This record gives sequence, structure tokens and C-alpha cells, in this order.
Amino acid sequence: MILKKNNVTGMVLKITMWVVFFLFVLGIEVLLAQNPDNRFIEANQAYAEGDYQNAIELYSKILEQGIESGEVYFNLGNAYYKTNNMGRAILYYEKARKFIEGDPALEQNLKLTHIKIVDKIEPIPELFIVEWWSKLTHVFSLETLLWLSFSIFSILITFIILQILFTRQFFRRIIWATTVLFVLIFVITISQIYEFETWQFGVILEEKVSVVSEPSISGTEVFILHEGTKVKVNRILNDWLEISIPDGKTGWLRETSLEVI
Repeated sequence: MILKKNNVTGMVLKITMWVVFFLFVLGIEVLLAQNPDNRFIEANQAYAEGDYQNAIELYSKILEQGIESGEVYFNLGNAYYKTNNMGRAILYYEKARKFIEGDPALEQNLKLTHIKIVDKIEPIPELFIVEWWSKLTHVFSLETLLWLSFSIFSILITFIILQILFTRQFFRRIIWATTVLFVLIFVITISQIYEFETWQFGVILEEKVSVVSEPSISGTEVFILHEGTKVKVNRILNDWLEISIPDGKTGWLRETSLEVI
């Protein structure tokens, strides 16, 4: 009787150990599957093998986890480009710009997508100084500008302390030069933060959209936009958006016609 009881107990322990082992292995696999780095590698592999739809799904799952990255947006844009979905390709290239603005490959791919879209909108000419300042403020991404501002400010404080301790002319010159550089970077950073907080852009995702004179289905059509066109969102009224395009035209369209960058 005792032997039989011991056998049953031993069998239960073995089954329990196998169940625990199985759950442990399963848990490890789930954690690996949810790891964004592993998913990113898997998505890149799918893209390299030409399985663009699978790559799109994997990159999208990374974003659904609340993880934003210039590389993920850029690669997602590439995958959409390969599936000839120019609207979403431009959308995700523009999202990537927030993190890796000025990246040569990104800018080149954006130019390629613009060649393939229908709307060729000529912007209103700007004053040289306005155009120059716009280019200057977008040489670096906001993330990079914040890092530069902090780094230069730290250097400035360090040399101010050294100047107080040792009183050297050399330190004074560096302080003046660093101060000028810090003020310039700081102003550019504030300018980009203001733009980020107050300006809103979107990309048309429908094949063809009628832009009307008022936020109503009875509004008069003022112009037509096509998939992939980038617009500025001026204001929102219920499910209508007032938008403007670089040539100065403005009008209203349904919120569902575009996705905000």
C-alpha cells in the first residue's frame, strides 16, 4: 500500500515537473516573440526575402507596442513602397523624419515616392531668408537638437566653472564661442518645438478626395487631391478638417481621408 502511494506521488511529481518545464519554455518563447528587437530582426528578414506583407505586419506590431523609432518607420515605409502603396509609404517616411531628419536615404526615397504620386503642387515662392531659416531648422531632428542643446550647455557650464577657478583668457574665449553656439542651437530647438506643437500635417490615403469650400457634404468642390499628397491641417470641426496645400489653396475634407503624421 505504501509502495503504491509512493508510486502515485512520484508520478504526480514527474507530471508537475513536465508541466512546469513546458510552461517555462512556452513563457520564454512568448517573451522572445514580444521582444521588439527580435521582431525587428524578423521583420527585416521578411523584407529581405521579399515577403513585404509579413514585414508590414511585423513592423506594425512593434509600433502597436508603443515603440517609435525612425528605423522602424523608415523600413515600414520601404515595405509599403514595395507593395506600391505610395500613400502609406509617404506617411511613414514623414513619420521617420521626426527621428532621422536629414537622412540621405530617407530623403532620396521620399523623392522617389513623390515622382509616383499624381499631384505635383508648386509651393508659393518664399523670401530667401525664410527659406534659408526653414532649411536650417530642419537639418537635425528634434531629438538630436535637444541632445545638442544639453551637451553644449554642459560644456558652457564646465568652462564657466574653470574660468572662475583659474581665470584664463583662453577659457573666456571658449565661453563666448560656446555661448553663441548654444544660443543658436537653443533658438533652432525652440523653433522646431513650436512647429511640432502647433503645426500638424497629414497624408492623403484615399485614391481621390474632393476638397470642398465648407465642412459639409453640400459644400462646393474647390479642388481635388490624390493619394500620397501631404497637406497641412489648420483646424478640426467635428469629423471635418480644414487643410491647406503649398500653393496656398485651402478647403475642407473628411477626417477619414487622411492620416496625421
